[in-house]
Amino acid sequence: MNSIIMARRFVIIMLSAAIFAFSFSVAVEHAGRSGAQSHFGASFTCAQTGTPYCTTIQ
Repeated sequence: MNSIIMARRFVIIMLSAAIFAFSFSVAVEHAGRSGAQSHFGASFTCAQTGTPYCTTIQ
């Protein structure tokens, strides 16, 4: 009986951890779609979206 209670608690903890991990990954991915380009640690926004090269906007 004691192992059933421990297994139930483990399942509840793992399901809540999985929900947290999924929601955190969605939040991080959504924040990463801001349009800013990152190249060697420098973050800048593309002024010319049709070209492969970006210029910085200050």
